[in-house]
Amino acid sequence: MIVFNLILVLALISVMIIVHEFGHWIVARSLGFQTPIFGFGLPFGGHLKLGKWKETEFRFHWFVLGGYVAIPELGDESSEENLKEIPDLKPLKTFPVWKRACVASAGVAFNLLFAYLMCLIMVATIGPPSAKGSVVITNLLDSASDQYKANPIAKNAGFKPQDVILKVNYVKVKDPGQVVKIVRANPLKELTFQIQRPALASGKIKYSVLNIKVIPNKEGTIGIGLGFARDAEYEKPSRNPLIWLLQSAKVLTEWTATMLLGLGLMIMNLFGAAPSGTPKIGADDLHGIIAIVSVFAQAITVDFREVYRWTALISVNLAIVNLLPIPALDGGHLLFMLIEKIRGKKLAESIQQKAIQTGFFLLLLLMVFVLFNDIRGLISGKFNLIHENENNVKKD
Repeated sequence: MIVFNLILVLALISVMIIVHEFGHWIVARSLGFQTPIFGFGLPFGGHLKLGKWKETEFRFHWFVLGGYVAIPELGDESSEENLKEIPDLKPLKTFPVWKRACVASAGVAFNLLFAYLMCLIMVATIGPPSAKGSVVITNLLDSASDQYKANPIAKNAGFKPQDVILKVNYVKVKDPGQVVKIVRANPLKELTFQIQRPALASGKIKYSVLNIKVIPNKEGTIGIGLGFARDAEYEKPSRNPLIWLLQSAKVLTEWTATMLLGLGLMIMNLFGAAPSGTPKIGADDLHGIIAIVSVFAQAITVDFREVYRWTALISVNLAIVNLLPIPALDGGHLLFMLIEKIRGKKLAESIQQKAIQTGFFLLLLLMVFVLFNDIRGLISGKFNLIHENENNVKKD
C-alpha cells in the first residue's frame, strides 16, 4: 500500500510541475513567443523525441521528476546548446514588458488554479475540512532552542510527534490551551494522557489508543509543542455549486496564509527578528522532495482523503517558491522586468546571464543542504507519521 502511494505521490508531483510548465507554454504561444522545446523531466542525460506540435518539439527526459519550456524570447535560462539543436528557430522578437511578465507568471498562476481545482473537487465530494479540531503533538521539546529549554519528560514517557491527544486525566480536550491549562495546574503530579496514534501492523494502518502517564516538572511543563489537527474530519458537502466555489476559495486562502506565515517566521528567525513566543522555525526546517514524498505518502496511507489537501498545498508551495526573487526562478525574471521598467531599459545581457548562473549555483547549494536535512530527518524519524505497532498499544 505504501509503495503504491509513493508512486502516486511522485506521479502527482510530476503532474504539478507539468501544469506549471504548461502555463508558461500556453500563454507564451497565445502571445506569439516561440517555444521550441517542451521537456518532460529535467534536461540531464539523454531524451526521447515525442514529436512536434504547435512548432514545439516535445521531449521525454530520463530524469522524469521535473519539466521545462524553452522560451528564448523571454530571455530565460534555456540552454543555448539546446536551442542550437533547433534548425528552424526563427529570428527572435522583442516583446513588451507586460507580455513577458504574463509568460513569466503564468506557471505560478496555473499552479494556483490547479490547487483551487483540488480544493473544489474536495469540497464537492467529501466536503470542506471541519472547523472542529483535535489537539496534536507537533514536536517534542527535548533539545534546547532559542525559545525553549530542553525538556525530555514527554519523550522519555513515550510521546511521539503526530500523536493526537484525546483526554488528559480522563477529561476530553478540544484545544491546545485546555491541555496547557491542565498540565500547568498539576506540577509534580501524575497525569494520564489518552492519545490516538496511527500504527502500522501487518502492513495495514490501524488507529491505536495508548494511555501514557507523565509527571510535569515544577514549572508545569512536559516538553511538547501543540497544535490543531483539523484534517481528520470533513463537513457534509453542500448541494449548491456556488457554495463549493466559495468554500474552495476560503480553504485555499487559509492554507496559503498558513504557508506564507511559516515562510515569514523562518526568514525572521534566520535574521533573529521573530516575535517573542512564536515557534522557532529555522534552517533545519528546510526540507525538499524526500521529506515531501515521505510525509505525503504516509498521510494518504492513514487517510486517503488527504490526497486533496496535500496536492493543493504542494501546488501552492511550487507557486510560492517560483515567485522568490532568485534569478534562476520565475520571480527572478519578474525582478529583471521590474528593474527594466524602472530604468527604462534592460539590464545588460551579460549581467542577467551572470545573475542567472549565480542563481543556479545558489539553488544547487540549497538543494544539497535540503537533501542533507531530508536524509538526517529520515534517519531520525522526524517525518514519521506512522509508527510501528507496539506491544503496549491497545487497538480500537
